[in-house]
Amino acid sequence: MRRKLRSALLCCMVLTMLTGCATEGKNQKTTELKIGTLAVADSFALYVAQQEGLFKEHGVEVELIEFGSASNQSTAYEADEIDGMMTDMVVQTLINKNDDEAHLKVVAHALGSNATEGRFLVVAGPDSDIYEPQDLEGRTIGISENTMMQYLVECYLKELNVDRSTVTFVNVPNLSLRLDSVIEGSDIDAAILPDPLAMEAEARGCHVVIDDTQLTGNYSQSVIALKDRLMEEDPEAVANFLAAYNEAIEKLNSHPEDYEALFREKVAVSEALLEQYQIPSFTPDSVPEPAEVESVLSWMRKNELIIEDYDYEEVVYVGK
Repeated sequence: MRRKLRSALLCCMVLTMLTGCATEGKNQKTTELKIGTLAVADSFALYVAQQEGLFKEHGVEVELIEFGSASNQSTAYEADEIDGMMTDMVVQTLINKNDDEAHLKVVAHALGSNATEGRFLVVAGPDSDIYEPQDLEGRTIGISENTMMQYLVECYLKELNVDRSTVTFVNVPNLSLRLDSVIEGSDIDAAILPDPLAMEAEARGCHVVIDDTQLTGNYSQSVIALKDRLMEEDPEAVANFLAAYNEAIEKLNSHPEDYEALFREKVAVSEALLEQYQIPSFTPDSVPEPAEVESVLSWMRKNELIIEDYDYEEVVYVGK
């Protein structure tokens, strides 16, 4: 009788424990994040994480929302419609300057952890007599004014000892129009372009004047940035997001061929260049270095885009 009673009590205890565990599992909160992306290679590791179910596996629900332009993405962020985005440090800092409540912090590199990631070229048209960086003196370069692209060109000119005071910048924000203008030799003598448009410029006969993957400095960096209040309110969700993102990078780097169909779907590359434009490698567990952050901020102060000084930890999340 006692043996039967002990068995019955043991069964009740086991059932209670199992029920408690099930209830606890059901009550666990899964953080939901909305992340802005652009149809460029820099966003691609996020899509790999989504396709592989890695965000969910690491306990965070992520919705990727694609925007047609960086300005639309910034507007959505400032309207509190997204929790983070793939962007660059100039855009990030301008958002932080304009809205303390919407403060963004870098949590990871997208592309640009080293100089070989995220190529930009300064090109001149097929009929141009511009071949070397020094040939840019006294000429015009098409850029996007007060953006990362202007920052990049100024860094290139400084490293290559080109007299910046002799170079005129022309604001041509539309990249396709900038490409057409430099090829036609109308309005601008040269232009800065990112891949895959830089690759298209080469294919259409443009001269490569500067290739930033061949420079000493590492200037062109895109980043993943999240609302800084997430770091305070839910650091575990940030850690889980990063774990999924870094795992996606490892998978992508190990077997890029597995993601060619996804790349064609998510990254805007012309049919003519699909075979040539390779899926880039990404670097896991990487954020911009303090000197790289200060270089961007110093340029922004010099150009009166910001007045404030920012500490490194105000720009980049260093974890806890």
